[in-house]
Amino acid sequence: MKVLIIGSGPITIGQAAEFDYAGSQACRALREEGIETVLVNSNPATIMTDPGVADVTYIEPLTVEVLERIIAKERPSGLLPTLGGQTGLNLAVALAEAGILERYGVRLLGTPLSAIQQAEAQLGVPASLSGAFQGTAQAFQDSLASEPLLVASALVVIYLILGMLYESYIHPLTIL
Repeated sequence: MKVLIIGSGPITIGQAAEFDYAGSQACRALREEGIETVLVNSNPATIMTDPGVADVTYIEPLTVEVLERIIAKERPSGLLPTLGGQTGLNLAVALAEAGILERYGVRLLGTPLSAIQQAEAQLGVPASLSGAFQGTAQAFQDSLASEPLLVASALVVIYLILGMLYESYIHPLTIL
């Protein structure tokens, strides 16, 4: 058996250490069980990308196209995306929706696709806000009109429980 693990991608110092730790430990645990591990991460400055953590490591952009090429070459039987945070989840959904997982017979491990999609749908974030917003708080507020707003700091998404805001002023979160 061979499992593909998606890393969290680019991070800043002090961010996403939990994904790096989880990915490293998953590689070790899977290898102890005799399961071959293939790791893909775009960030070479992580513990999980150290030589010997995974059986095969790819330092590549985390895109659907790159992952499809790796899947075609490595032929994993399973994909473990949950160790890459939102990046891994987004890619797993995109791979499934593009038919890539089915085409290559790759089973999604951990959180089922339907649960990932349901959680995303329940967040209720308008599709136009699916990327990172860059601008003033007022411009952001104006773009939402009367929509509820889901706010989270990029540094601590995993630690902050997202809050729904209906207030008239939005202040960016500052993490010191």
